Amino acid sequence: MDLALTPDHLRIQNVCRDLATDFASRAATHDRDASAPTENYAALRQAGLFGLTIPGELGGWGAGLLGYTLAMEVLAQGCASTALSFNMHCIAVTTLTQAVELPLATRQRVADLVIKEGKLVAALFSEPATTNLLYSTRACSTQARRVPGGYVLNGRKAFASMVEAADYAWIMVHPEEVANPASAVLTLVPVNTPGFRIEHVWDTLGMRATCSDNVLLENCFVPEELVFDALLIPSAGEFLAANESMINLPYTAVYMGVGLAILEAVTTNVQQRRPKGYTQPLAYHPDIRRRVAIMSAQLEAARWLLRYAAWLADSEGQTPAAEAAYFRAKYVVGEAVVAASRSALEMGGAHALFKGSPIERLFRDGATATIMQPSSDVCLAELSRYQLQLDRALIQPPLAQEEE
Repeated sequence: MDLALTPDHLRIQNVCRDLATDFASRAATHDRDASAPTENYAALRQAGLFGLTIPGELGGWGAGLLGYTLAMEVLAQGCASTALSFNMHCIAVTTLTQAVELPLATRQRVADLVIKEGKLVAALFSEPATTNLLYSTRACSTQARRVPGGYVLNGRKAFASMVEAADYAWIMVHPEEVANPASAVLTLVPVNTPGFRIEHVWDTLGMRATCSDNVLLENCFVPEELVFDALLIPSAGEFLAANESMINLPYTAVYMGVGLAILEAVTTNVQQRRPKGYTQPLAYHPDIRRRVAIMSAQLEAARWLLRYAAWLADSEGQTPAAEAAYFRAKYVVGEAVVAASRSALEMGGAHALFKGSPIERLFRDGATATIMQPSSDVCLAELSRYQLQLDRALIQPPLAQEEE
């Protein structure tokens, strides 16, 4: 692996760095109000980043996973909620423009929709009662019934990040005419479609500006040109399991950015705070120095594990080695960010507990690093399977399943 970043990577970082500086000026307000950062999405559109992950031959940036990872890491340092929710757009357009099962004309049409028309897409995977601890629960309860000219959708989706600000929702649904209940197809649904309704439930500890509300689909008609049934996924759960790094690696990069922002915030804090009666700031205290050094070492190690995982996936695709590299990276990043958020809060003391403190906000955002899929438990379970060369089919299910 060549550790030097390419000129394209440096360009991505520079563009995202300018955006992150702008995003940071509004991050606290959007966090407090749990409001959608629509100005930030407009800025991403203006910068051309809607096409970040679209192949170059279709008019996009063709950033690859490493370039995509670098972008999310930098954007998250300005506003983690913006980066996390914008990743939903990138997942959707990556899937639809890189799926070789779809005709080239179809992929180009999606690319043009995003790049030329500037449409923002929210990706809706999750449903109530799903858990990333059990891939089989990702099977779609949301149903698509074929009708003349298209499909009618009915169901409910959860954790629909950015949907209120989006133009389209990329939704995984089960086509009723297919007997296999685990199968799924992908659709693009305009959010102003009759029967498409947002249920406002998002009032959470952290990542508040993602506005990850529920979506109710009640007899939503989708024209056939927006249903990508040429790409029939035999099992939604297995599809997600087989594409962990493509789908979730950039989410991990967002948390990496949160960790780096925490390190910067606490460094500034202890450099500026001078206890009453002392001539030196808290940065000179040996306990503070030790904590900052641990944080720096753990985050830097996590960063390079993540970049290696992205590089490996770019180099060889979704191979077992690439998947294992990703699970290692996600586990280490999650644990490092959670540890950093806790340590920063302790270094900041009671002053850091107040609303409006950057450390307090970053602590809440960072607290979810080990929970965001794949969670630390899933990472360890999957990594152990790779390391021990176990056959997934022979692993006993952890819970009793419903009988067919």
